[in-house]
Amino acid sequence: MTTEQTTCKQCGTCCKQGGPALHSQDLDLIRSGRIPVSSLITIRKGELVHNPLAKRIQPVSVELVKLVGKKRQWECCFYDDTQGCTVYKDRPYACRVLKCWDIGEISALMEKDTLSRFDILDKDDPLITLIREHERICPCDDLGYLQSHLSHLSGEQKNELERRVQSDLKFRARVTVDFQLKVSEELFYFGRPLFQLLQPLGVNLTESSSGFRLIWGK
Repeated sequence: MTTEQTTCKQCGTCCKQGGPALHSQDLDLIRSGRIPVSSLITIRKGELVHNPLAKRIQPVSVELVKLVGKKRQWECCFYDDTQGCTVYKDRPYACRVLKCWDIGEISALMEKDTLSRFDILDKDDPLITLIREHERICPCDDLGYLQSHLSHLSGEQKNELERRVQSDLKFRARVTVDFQLKVSEELFYFGRPLFQLLQPLGVNLTESSSGFRLIWGK
């Protein structure tokens, strides 16, 4: 006889699949330092992510702030193979709502009432101006278009994208020095570098004496 699951087995499967996006209910956890900014990563609007409802890779429609992964994977940074969730009492709202045996409630939360960087930062934070500058010089809202039209891009479109990647890297190099940002903080303030967002599309980065260049896959 099979018993229907109605409670969490604390197996860690959900945690290993990635840290959750944060919602308005989590703002106090961040402001109080119980979840530090260094544990967060920004997924900018337009980035390509796996949508579990649509069951495909597609652009996110809103900016998301998530718990960062570890070991170069999306596994939640607060998950430990021995201890389980190391911030269980202060776990984010999505973790509290999640029921792996009934995903209706968590599915309804997807991209709804989520936190952005501007919700989290103080209004007078000097990095807000730089975030807006970065969004202007290095947007990623066309990744969905690139995903569909990569094999048909013109030479000028490829050159423009390469210039954007170069501008992104120069911007990050300047800002991280000026503000003494750690890599973990950079991922929150500015998200992942554009060249990393292009890698799933088969576009890679190489560096030579003449600078950074994009290598286009098949």
